[in-house]
Amino acid sequence: MNNQTYNTSLASEEISSRISLMQRIITMSLLIAFAIPSLICFLVIFYYFIRLRKTLLFDRINHHVILCILISDFLLIATELPFSLRYLSLGYVQSTRICLFWAFWDYYLEATTLFLTMYAAIERYFLIFHKEWIMKNKLFFHYIPLGFVCFYTFGIYLYFVPLFPCRPNYSYDLAGFVCGGPCYLSTFVQSVYDTIVDVMLPTCVLLIFNLLMIGRVINYKHKVSPSTQVSNKLKKSRRMILQLLAISLMTLITWMPWIFIILVEDFYDPSFGEQFITVFLHYLPYFTSFASPFLALINLPEIRAEFKIVKTQVTTALHIPNLTHA
Repeated sequence: MNNQTYNTSLASEEISSRISLMQRIITMSLLIAFAIPSLICFLVIFYYFIRLRKTLLFDRINHHVILCILISDFLLIATELPFSLRYLSLGYVQSTRICLFWAFWDYYLEATTLFLTMYAAIERYFLIFHKEWIMKNKLFFHYIPLGFVCFYTFGIYLYFVPLFPCRPNYSYDLAGFVCGGPCYLSTFVQSVYDTIVDVMLPTCVLLIFNLLMIGRVINYKHKVSPSTQVSNKLKKSRRMILQLLAISLMTLITWMPWIFIILVEDFYDPSFGEQFITVFLHYLPYFTSFASPFLALINLPEIRAEFKIVKTQVTTALHIPNLTHA
């Protein structure tokens, strides 16, 4: 038995104590069942973004960040999820060579979606209540921040995962999800930075700006007349607000448990929530990504109108043979 075969056998034995075969089957079944309709919805939305690009992208800058979120979530499901499904089907990772790419791609895509959602909350708040600032200075208040968010996550995880110098004796855990994580997590400075700046900060900013938006909308509804200009502006922005709140809620459901568990582990019990993380929390970001194309449709009336046209055409085509036969 060579070393690789021994490691694989050992990993298979270790995984059995972490997640049972039945749990793996249930998890795989749920992931596949939700992934198929989600991927179809992604492809349909991307098709209409290309077809209606003038209306959706050139004339509406608030759709830019939504499209970026959709692309990130689509890549997570289409390119990263297969690694998780393979891991669940076998119960271990077959080779340490897979670990480096899997860890980078998983961490990068999940962090990108989190940062983009945080940016969407900030930008949407100003688009609704201070739109003139954004529209007069789109380069500095829209394109540069959006570009920074996209490139920051790529750069930081390119350094943290494939470029980070691991200790000579570091070895990936082939029995763990994403091989137990990249080696930078075992260093104090980088691990603390990643936890605070890349997880806690965007999650807290996302929560704060959503609460600010909800509070300001409630305050306006109580203070202004239904016929005023402010009230009319809020009515026009209703779907944009609902879309953001829905996507933000799914993101917060994914990341708030991580923050809670991290804080409890650091200040109370280092082993707190391990089973919950292993069985459930690792896979929660996928379900957020599954939901994102359907939630995005809340503020994409142009695409929903196209759906209605197609539905009408199909219904008409189905009725024509019946009329001819009659």
